[in-house]
Order: sequence, then structure tokens, then C-alpha cells
Amino acid sequence: MTKLKTFFLSLSLLVLLLWLGACTKNISLSRLMPAEIDVPNHVQRLLIVDRTAPQNENLAVLEGLISGEAPFEVRNAVEATIATIQQELNTSPRFEVIRARERLRGGLFAQTFPNPLTWPQIEALCREYNADAVLALEKFSSDFIVTDKRQLIKKKEGEGRNARTVEVQGIYAEGIASVQVGFRFYDPLTKNIADQRDFEKTNLWSAEAETRTQALALLIDKVKATQYVGQVAGASYARRIAPMYLSINRTLYQKPRDNPALARGARLAEVNRWEEAIDVWENGLNLPNRDKSGGRICFNIAVGFEVLGDLESAKYWAGKAYTDYGFKQGRTYSNQLNVRMSQEERLRQQLSREN
Repeated sequence: MTKLKTFFLSLSLLVLLLWLGACTKNISLSRLMPAEIDVPNHVQRLLIVDRTAPQNENLAVLEGLISGEAPFEVRNAVEATIATIQQELNTSPRFEVIRARERLRGGLFAQTFPNPLTWPQIEALCREYNADAVLALEKFSSDFIVTDKRQLIKKKEGEGRNARTVEVQGIYAEGIASVQVGFRFYDPLTKNIADQRDFEKTNLWSAEAETRTQALALLIDKVKATQYVGQVAGASYARRIAPMYLSINRTLYQKPRDNPALARGARLAEVNRWEEAIDVWENGLNLPNRDKSGGRICFNIAVGFEVLGDLESAKYWAGKAYTDYGFKQGRTYSNQLNVRMSQEERLRQQLSREN
């Protein structure tokens, strides 16, 4: 009897989810979000410096042999990290970004930061490149570990209609790439290291085949894996210091059917005619049975105003959905808009320019 109850509960939940999906549609908004930290506003032109040249070439080669990494592999991963930082920062309106030609000695294979660059060095770099500050990648180490085990794997036999999937004994292989990177942000005007940050990023890949040789051949190449994780680290640091565009998901209601304004407004929104959609939804509040659909209409209007960039009006209508119609999602949305308004204020401060 318990299993029967569980079955009907699961079935009811599935039906509810399908019904909710039919009643709503998701939209995605692209919005500029503030950086994690506030960089001084006088920094507008930023110089990126690679400071991972080894202090001792012979020692670096020896350390690479011990760790199983060739110097060119690490150099490629460093290049991927810095290139990603530059690309990501170029998508933000915060900085004008330039890349230094030289590669300074620093922390290749290092677990700790090297001594900071001196302020005369930083000032010389800023004069040469006409920059306001220096962002340096100062330490970089990486690792790639491969493990494998015997287990049953799925294999396809036959072709066309006769094809079938069977389980055979095989090899399951995993590759885990990791990087440890360190960044420093030098502000010569204030003679201050505005930021010093360690990042450790990892990623896992897997492959399976009947033999170990086949499984390893299907696994990602070590060099590409390390480059990928380095790119993740670079993108993470770019988001730390510069506002970035992110996607925000919102829900639009298009039912119940007894209020056609919901569906018609949603269709207008779908073709980016938001002002007309808002007018249709507002008129829908005057139709019969609005008590059933009023909360959803107010919620949709709030989404429309957020899309148009009017957060004050969006917050008003989200609150109205809850206070006037008891629509609980309106209260949640209102709180989300409060957070967004705080983010917008911080974003304005981060993007302001000093004379």
C-alpha cells in the first residue's frame, strides 16, 4: 500500500509540474552585475603582466620533471589564463585593458607568492604603457592526475534496427586537472596592493572503453585540460575586479484562460513589445475574475518594468501582487528586486569616473 501511495504522489507531482510548465514561460535577461571588489575609480587603464617566468630555469625544468609537467605545457596554460582575463575584461565597460610584452620573473611552480614588485618597477611599467595600475599573474602551478578502474560499461552492438546496448567488462578512466594561480593588483597612485588573491580550480573528465589504452585515448589531453582549468581561473578573477554581464531568469504567467490578457501580454513580450504588454496586463486587471489572475498579472507587469530598466516600478507591482492579491511569488520577487537595486547602486559607483 505504501508503494502505491508513493506512486500516486509521484504521478501527482509530475502532473503538477507539467501543468505549471504549461502556465508559465521563462525569459532570460542579460544584466551587468557589479564586481566582487571595488577597484579605485582612478584606475581606468589597466596593464596585465605575466610574472611567471621561473627564477631559475634549470630548477624549473627539474621541478617540471618531478611533477610530470614540461615547461611548454605550463607556459601554454599560463598564456590561456592571461588571454582569458584579457578577453573577459574587454567585455566589461570598467577598464581599458592592455597586455605587457615582457614576461617578468616570478612564481612558476610556486606554492606561495613571490616578493611584491617594487613601486619603482610598477611606476616604470605604468609610464611605459600609459597605464593607471598593474594586474600581475604572479604564481602558477598545475597538476593532472589520471585514475582508472575495471567495471561494467555499456557498449552498442549491431547497426540500425538490430542495434542494442549491452554491458561488458571494461575500463573507466578519470582525469582531474587542477591549477593554483595567484594575482596581485598594484595601485601606484596610493602605493597600495589593492588585491592579492589565490585561486584553485579543478575539473574532472571521464572516458570508458574495453581496454585501458582505448579509455586513455578517449580522455582529454593533459595540455588541453590544464589550459581549460587555467581559463576558468582567469574568468573567475576577471569577475572579481570588473562588472560582468550575467543572465537572470524570470517567469511570465500566461494562464488562466478566463483572463486572456495574461496570454496576449505574454505573446507581446515574446516579440519584445514590452510597453504594449504592460498596457494589456494593466487592462486585464479590469476584467471579470481578476481575483484569480490579478496576482499573476501584477507579477507580469513587474517583470515587464524590470526588462525596461524601471526597477522602482517593478518593485511596486511585485509588492502589489502580494499585498493586493496574496500572490506569494510577488513577495519573493520584491525581495529579489531589492537586491538588484542595491547591486545597481554599487554598479553605478564602480563605473563612475574620477576627474
